Amino acid sequence: MDKRVKYSFKEKLLVVRSILSGQESANSAAIKKGAHRKTIQGWVSLYKHHGKAGLKDKPRNDYSEGFKLKVITHMLKNHLSLIETAAFFGIPTDYTVRCWANRYEKEGPQGLLRKKRGRKRSIMSKKPKKAKLPPTGSVEDRLAALQAENEYLRAENAFLKKWRP
Repeated sequence: MDKRVKYSFKEKLLVVRSILSGQESANSAAIKKGAHRKTIQGWVSLYKHHGKAGLKDKPRNDYSEGFKLKVITHMLKNHLSLIETAAFFGIPTDYTVRCWANRYEKEGPQGLLRKKRGRKRSIMSKKPKKAKLPPTGSVEDRLAALQAENEYLRAENAFLKKWRP
């Protein structure tokens, strides 16, 4: 189950306004709401950059490769933090930007390209269809089919012997 707490737009707005007016600090607001301090700081940054619209819940985006590269280069060029970068571009969490930055650091711009998700397909995942013997036919036809099947099985056996580590 998802243990994350969803905060309403009104709750976020009240917290941000109380911090910006100086009534409380981000730490005290985080303790009061039971949230992490960085979450509260993210709300404040989103509010500063985008106003009330920055605090509204947004659907998960499937960001393009160009957008990801633009975000990372802007962050590096302007020496921004993850939270500031996420707020500037309207990305809901700084974790998303952190993942992109880590991939960019390890793999360069190619690391930001879309990657297929899920489990990789195994070489032997598709089992070949076995040749069926013709029910009625001459002895030569059956013999040819058996020889073809025998050749296939020998090749498969040789492949599996080479494939073992």
